[in-house]
Amino acid sequence: MVAVRALTVLAILLALVGMHAYWVAHTALDPSGFESVSRNMIEDDAIREQVANTAVDQLYANVDVEAAIAARLPSAQKGLAPVLAGLSRSGADRVAVTALERPRVQSAWVATTTATQRQLVRLLDDKTKFQTEGGNVVLDLRPIIIQIGDQVAVIGRVAEKLPDSAGKITIIESSQLDTAQTATRILRAVADWMWLVALAVAALAIWLGRGRRRIELRALAIGVFAVGLLMLAVRRATGGYLVDRLARDDSVKPAVQNAWNILTQTLADRAWVWITLGLILLVGVWFVGDTRLAVRARRAAQPTLENRWAAYGIVVGFVLILGLIAPLFARGWVASLVTLVLLIAGVEVVRNIVQREAQLKS
Repeated sequence: MVAVRALTVLAILLALVGMHAYWVAHTALDPSGFESVSRNMIEDDAIREQVANTAVDQLYANVDVEAAIAARLPSAQKGLAPVLAGLSRSGADRVAVTALERPRVQSAWVATTTATQRQLVRLLDDKTKFQTEGGNVVLDLRPIIIQIGDQVAVIGRVAEKLPDSAGKITIIESSQLDTAQTATRILRAVADWMWLVALAVAALAIWLGRGRRRIELRALAIGVFAVGLLMLAVRRATGGYLVDRLARDDSVKPAVQNAWNILTQTLADRAWVWITLGLILLVGVWFVGDTRLAVRARRAAQPTLENRWAAYGIVVGFVLILGLIAPLFARGWVASLVTLVLLIAGVEVVRNIVQREAQLKS
């Protein structure tokens, strides 16, 4: 009993680790996943406004706007340059937000971030030598700043005035590269195969629990359901903590909160899959149980379950509904095949129980 319950707990923990590895791998390391996250971020109003403000800050910190304005004024009016520079700064924020609403600038943002992500992933996979800045891997937002700066007419020729170092954000320092490459290899292995290991351990626990298999299956269902709820709670609590730590200014908090929600949306989706699967398992365990209500339910469902076409027709409809509600088959064809096999096995077990009870009754 102790060994079987230990295996059940181990299966849940392994699946939990694999789920988080899957989230990281398909958010940060997967090109299509990262591109989707990047596009969702720049389409968010709060994040877009914060990106615009940061770009304008970088622009005015690295370009002598006052001198650029003074160069365009007649000699008698050059004293107005400081005043006009201040006015242009307030207008530049609005211009930047408007510019980032345009598909062309948003596409530039997505192209810049995803290109860096792809090069970074190749570096982490040790497939290429990445061109670094001072030994560090950086995200170069200089093209975005130039596009925004070009909208501010008083500056002019931003590309010529903006230093090469402007708008570059360090992603990984050279001293962290070996650790990051090792972590990437582990994440990929865990994300791709841990769920199968967890499934095998769960199957072993149920097989060894002869005489108490339904009890272990119920424990597994409760664990899956509880972990799904825990993942949602941790996501909410961690998001609140990070927002408070990273955004000291209240005006920045909405952008940070939205960024966290977008980054962790895949994790939330998987949590709902866990909750859904946990509920299905609990209902199935109850349905084959010994309670009077379960026995009545099986008798009522007997005509449908004895008809294989009707039984599987209901299952197909149920799976289609679940596919719309929760991304049950997001892991690819292997996970989809395993899920379908388990569903078929579960249906056949229930049908055999109902048919055996019908024969005993007759």
